[in-house]
Amino acid sequence: MPNKNAFINLMYLGALPFIASAILSLLSIDTLPWLGSVAHIVSVYALVISVFMAGILWGIMLQVNRDNSVGQINFLISNILTLTVWFVYLIYPDSIAFLLTTAVVFLWLLMLDAKLVQEQHISKCYYQARKWVSTIVILSLLTIAAS
Repeated sequence: MPNKNAFINLMYLGALPFIASAILSLLSIDTLPWLGSVAHIVSVYALVISVFMAGILWGIMLQVNRDNSVGQINFLISNILTLTVWFVYLIYPDSIAFLLTTAVVFLWLLMLDAKLVQEQHISKCYYQARKWVSTIVILSLLTIAAS
């Protein structure tokens, strides 16, 4: 029998690389054998996941009434956030500036999800998990940036 909330488990599993990177940063471990710099590893992962999360916003908007102005704004925001993290990574790869940018992007996406749950476009269950996972991810990114 498939788990109907498998997405929640996947969300928490997706936070593990952020947590591991934060722990490694706190332990002053900068490099991993065969993988390279911890800053590079977490930066590339943050880039991928932030773009993935912006894509989820795009997908949600495709499922709801996308013809209204709110839908159009969310499409635009999704693109702006994606281009922002990509552009900042190109200019400041593996940097504190990039980690802080992705932390802000994750926070912004969470605020958009707060509106979507109020409008009943996403479930409360999904939003609660997103809130906890986003908090973990943001705190991990801030810990790495501060280390």
